[in-house]
Amino acid sequence: MKIRNNIINDVKRLRREFPLQDRIESIEVRTTNTYTSVLNSWIKDGVAPLPDAIPPDDLETLLTLDAVVMTNSGIGCYPFSAAKTSISANYREHQIYAMNAIDALAIPLLTGTEVVIKSRCSRCALSLTIKSDSLGQIKEATPSDTQVEYRQISANHTSCCNDLCPGITFICGSCAEITINQNDLITLKEASVVGRAFYHFQLCLTNPSIPNTMPLDAV
Repeated sequence: MKIRNNIINDVKRLRREFPLQDRIESIEVRTTNTYTSVLNSWIKDGVAPLPDAIPPDDLETLLTLDAVVMTNSGIGCYPFSAAKTSISANYREHQIYAMNAIDALAIPLLTGTEVVIKSRCSRCALSLTIKSDSLGQIKEATPSDTQVEYRQISANHTSCCNDLCPGITFICGSCAEITINQNDLITLKEASVVGRAFYHFQLCLTNPSIPNTMPLDAV
């Protein structure tokens, strides 16, 4: 029950600080379809779409909502980062970068593939590797006691990739033990469920046959 409550609280916190699903559900169908096409470019091809491939009005709306991020390398779309970050994710033949640690753990849900995540402890820079199956379940982590730290680095969130994502990082077990705020720590298993719950709506957009209800294990 404690684990379930922790997951629920972390999902609520993430949705409160970054209400992405609510924002997408508030826009016109045409813009939602454009958003879905951006997602599919990442999911299927591992490629950041270029701005000229998207209707200007839709792009402006999505940028205003912070649903996508403009970079010199193309358009990022949470959980996928077009700019290089400290967290890489490999699936099929693609190597991409994730916006943050929870985002990285959600990628298997969207791609339907095994994913290998590589990062470093945000405190001591120790190399970390996490392997997930196609359902997002953690298969292996090195070190095995790797966790996620979800720190608040800003009171207000206007650009998630700048004022929220940098606070959601992987941390090794040794550094986790001496972390002052233990409530900021999330086990890998719990963090993967949080990520799948947060991004489940994207799975429904890219796979219309999937019911738009949160899966039981992600509650």
